[in-house]
Amino acid sequence: MRSSEKQLALGLLWIFPSVVPLFSILLSFYLQEWYWGLMDDLGLLRGMPGIMVRFHEIFGGFLAFGEFKPTFALHQAIFYSLFRYSSVSMHILKWVEVCLVVVVWGAALQGISGKRSAALIFAATTLSFHYLYDTFFFLSTHEFLGMLFCGLALNCFLNGVDARSQFKFIALSASGILLMAIGFGAKEPLVAVGVAFGIGFLILGWVEEKIRSRAVGVGAVTFFGTVVYALALKRFAQGAYTSSYSFTNFSRMVGSITAWFIKDFANHVPWLVLVLILVFSSSPPGWRRQIFSGFNLRQKWGIFTGVLLYGGYLMILLPWSTTSYYAGPLGVFFAFPVSIFVAQVLPHTSTFMQVLVPIGSLILNMFVSQWALTRESLYHYDTQNLMAWVRGNSAFQSAAREKLVYCNGMEAAGTIPGHLARDFSLQLLPFMHGGIQSDLTLSKAVYVWSPRFGGAESDFPRGTWDTMFYSKFWQVYVRK
Repeated sequence: MRSSEKQLALGLLWIFPSVVPLFSILLSFYLQEWYWGLMDDLGLLRGMPGIMVRFHEIFGGFLAFGEFKPTFALHQAIFYSLFRYSSVSMHILKWVEVCLVVVVWGAALQGISGKRSAALIFAATTLSFHYLYDTFFFLSTHEFLGMLFCGLALNCFLNGVDARSQFKFIALSASGILLMAIGFGAKEPLVAVGVAFGIGFLILGWVEEKIRSRAVGVGAVTFFGTVVYALALKRFAQGAYTSSYSFTNFSRMVGSITAWFIKDFANHVPWLVLVLILVFSSSPPGWRRQIFSGFNLRQKWGIFTGVLLYGGYLMILLPWSTTSYYAGPLGVFFAFPVSIFVAQVLPHTSTFMQVLVPIGSLILNMFVSQWALTRESLYHYDTQNLMAWVRGNSAFQSAAREKLVYCNGMEAAGTIPGHLARDFSLQLLPFMHGGIQSDLTLSKAVYVWSPRFGGAESDFPRGTWDTMFYSKFWQVYVRK
């Protein structure tokens, strides 16, 4: 087998760490009963008929809470109208959107790296990040819609600065700026992407003389435009729900850094270990002494830009939260520099290493994806069983109508009765949110408890409570 054919075959091994977890999730959506979530789905489903009417309602609601998300509001108005009676279709839509994000960003990275295996390595690395999978299962999340448009913008910028004609450069650059603005309208923290693009293209213009004027122009417009947009958000949009967002909230930022290190960084460790192994195991020996001399300027720039993307987005998240679906884009940003490095260095190692690494990636991705899929599918199954039990339990229904049902999940306290009313015409009052251990007068109180929502340890039902319903993610207790 010729060397080029061998490298192609070895590169194709990276298909499996990407395709296998994605296919298993899609198969689960098709075979299992996936239902609406307990976050914003109920409010989005209750909107007035008509896409534009629903758009104004959703967008107005976001704006009242201090969020400026017209892109996401339009997206939800369209698809919650089309799929309002098919939660499975919404899950498949989210699956398609995440796949498109991986493809679009992978295409940009392929152009930067110049390696045929780079896009596949990027997909495999991205799909190893456990918070990425929240996007598949939480239907009302916003981040990856914005990531899709920002990825398209990056492709436009890259093709624009390398275009042969000035007209094509202007058209692609303008399209990129428009797409990036649309992406910002899906989720405000994505302004970090605009700042990273701006700085990145300014640096690109500095290191590549033949595209200097174009790259500097794109970088300057992108950077200053994003800064103005971010300041406008801070001045005119922030309020209510987002009013606590502040870079002077040091206690929250310290907590976010700690959470990032324990949960996000820990998930990156296998790839960071791989990078170190590749540095010390690559051959010939001269490569090890001059590891970065084998990278061209565009590859070095891509690694630098990936670090900017990750660091900038993490900084934006610190005053808010660095875990759950908020952190999903970090998987893409982390994969960006890592995949450029691996695609460049791995072919200089032994054949054994070039086979072992994608196999190890497949094992890691299957572990992460199946852990997330099992957790969320069981949660959906338990939630549906809970609602079926409530439909058939008159004692629970009577307690709910007397405002004696409490729940430790704030959103679940309203959405479970709401879904029962929407789907089964069972009219119950929203559950009371909070613990009831200290209220000894409620002798017939019922407590709907989920370990998923946590709460104070003293709020957990103990001693004087009987179990009415029990599953892994939902338990119902009644006071004796």
